[in-house]
Amino acid sequence: MAASEASRFGQESGYSTPVPNAWNIPSNAFPARSNIQLGPSYPNTLALWHNPHRLHTSESHDFRMQSQIPQRPPEQKRHKRTKSGCFTCRARRVKCDETRPICERCSKGKRECTYPPSPMLRKDSRSNMKMNEKYPPIRESESEENSQNSERKLDLQPRHMKDASRHNAQSVARRKMRQSPETKCASPSSDMTDLSTKSPSPVASADPDSHSLPSPTLSDQGLTSDVMFFVAYRKQNINYHHYILKSHASKFINEDMMSYALGYEPLLYAVVAFSAYHYSIAHPNGKIYTFLQYYNKSVSLLLNSLRGGENHHDAMLLTILQLAAFEEFVGDWVNLIDHHQAAHRMLVELYSPESINVDYFHRHILLWYNRYDVMAGLMSGNSMVLSREWYIADEEFSMQDSFDHPHDLNKKVMAWGARTRRFAMDMASLFAKMSHGLITLEQFKAEKEIVDNTWSELHQFVETMKDPRYLVLSYPHQQPLEPDAVFDPYAPGVIYGDELWEVNFCFMELITATLLYKYQTAPILQNLDLSELKTMAMEQAQRIETLSRWPNRPEEMHLWFMSPLGMAVLFLPHDEKYNMWCRKKMARNEQLGYIYPPMVRTKLADLWKTPELEHWWLPNDEGYPKIVREIRAWTKERVNDPRDTFREAVRDIKAVFGNMSLEDSSSPASTPSVHSSAYLELSPGRSPKEQTAQPR
Repeated sequence: MAASEASRFGQESGYSTPVPNAWNIPSNAFPARSNIQLGPSYPNTLALWHNPHRLHTSESHDFRMQSQIPQRPPEQKRHKRTKSGCFTCRARRVKCDETRPICERCSKGKRECTYPPSPMLRKDSRSNMKMNEKYPPIRESESEENSQNSERKLDLQPRHMKDASRHNAQSVARRKMRQSPETKCASPSSDMTDLSTKSPSPVASADPDSHSLPSPTLSDQGLTSDVMFFVAYRKQNINYHHYILKSHASKFINEDMMSYALGYEPLLYAVVAFSAYHYSIAHPNGKIYTFLQYYNKSVSLLLNSLRGGENHHDAMLLTILQLAAFEEFVGDWVNLIDHHQAAHRMLVELYSPESINVDYFHRHILLWYNRYDVMAGLMSGNSMVLSREWYIADEEFSMQDSFDHPHDLNKKVMAWGARTRRFAMDMASLFAKMSHGLITLEQFKAEKEIVDNTWSELHQFVETMKDPRYLVLSYPHQQPLEPDAVFDPYAPGVIYGDELWEVNFCFMELITATLLYKYQTAPILQNLDLSELKTMAMEQAQRIETLSRWPNRPEEMHLWFMSPLGMAVLFLPHDEKYNMWCRKKMARNEQLGYIYPPMVRTKLADLWKTPELEHWWLPNDEGYPKIVREIRAWTKERVNDPRDTFREAVRDIKAVFGNMSLEDSSSPASTPSVHSSAYLELSPGRSPKEQTAQPR
């Protein structure tokens, strides 16, 4: 069996090394086909924030989106960006009095006040770079005039998509990028252009049904030096772990998205913003305006594209999803919902449940969207906004593809994911109907039996992926454990290595889904078994600890533990040692850039009787990066005023925390914010009846 050159996790250390794709197992080891037609048809009316009658609203309406930085009072007039004000005022689009060293607005708001350096200082700034820093600092101080010049340099004119089913890679590759003769970009440093093609994590091999997207060299695109730097940084450092996806999405993230981005400016600046975000997180002196300038530019360009009547197309949909990914990482789940809803309308406009499965690329667009659909539904206590037929078609196609390629582990993992999402959809819809009083207890029990069958199918499915030959039974180079260690990361038989590395994440998904399912069922049926939930949480935590200690693993793999860890911490023993283990893991995710919403810290502080958690996860501000403080403060300004009860439910994760025996007083209905109505045209509307409906 040939090992992939791109998947060398622990070979040098004597550990089993996971390799992708090829999997020599008997074809009869695959699970039986799901009897999908037995599942109940859960009406989309349960998504109280969705109105399918608004799906075909005219494109002539004005698109409003939150492109500014912190929220301001509605009566405050937006000020045109200045060329000489401080970065903070320019980002907030308020007038700066340019008082130095701290302007009046920043002084009153206790914000960081930074001015663009003079041209002389900007020229000399690179000479102060540390010799051991791999990437040079970018020029973060370009004025608005330079930014406008950059727009003229980057003259990208993508074709309009005349038919969704024919808008494929070939049309994107044919887009021509014009660069004026006098435009010359500063050459990136040799460190920046010498990009390695090796990846520290297992990656998916090229999928036979994926279309080829040629990637032009950066120097031919007329990109400014800072954009070139962050595109190169993305290629070198950003992978599917940063999108909390699995390895089969590697080509989609690393190649396909960038090919589209080089043909569509809003997407280009969205991916650059995401890359700049992680660059800023990874550097001790990272600044918030480094990535906000690109985020704002992407938002503005996207709005211009929408207002200009441009036909909707794949690159536009990818832009919205990339902005949603950015907002998830900064903890802005309120505005993430705006992008999720906008993506929904565009998705159903462009494709059908069948046509979206035309190839690898479009299937991953659906997978990416579904991740937010599932997350929003499960957190808020509502059903998914995308109709059930999409999830059924996805599962049927993925299962058939898996049967047709019995030795392709990636396809089996994709089939597993499709079935898991269908289970999550049915689970969310069942609980939404019960909580909104749409079914009786007896009806709930009857429909729960069908969802139980789906869970049994999931369990049987994951059992077929087990193979004791690939269990990790020994760890040649063990490191000493801390005195307060609560889990043995070197316990034999906890994880799979080699070809079955990806199966570890499938097991974690199963436990996460089971914990949530049993946790939400218990209050209805009055059959809570905390000992069972504790056992599953311990198993989950043990696997997280073992994977976290795996040698030569990519550090960003820890981001994938966000959901498994989020459920496990609720049911682990609430003593000092276990609580500290949880706190360290949560802190590590934020140090890597995944900012938890304030409600997570508030509820866990109550659960563990540790009030200081509302400030930071670890005592005495240990490991609390300055950039994380700034991001938290910026996000807090954006999410304080959700304009409806659904966004409030998502922000407060009421489907999870609402069942806890803690004080959970719902906040009163808030006045809608004019700054949080992003993509109103693309967002599904709500009927008057839906607006007044409240969960019981």
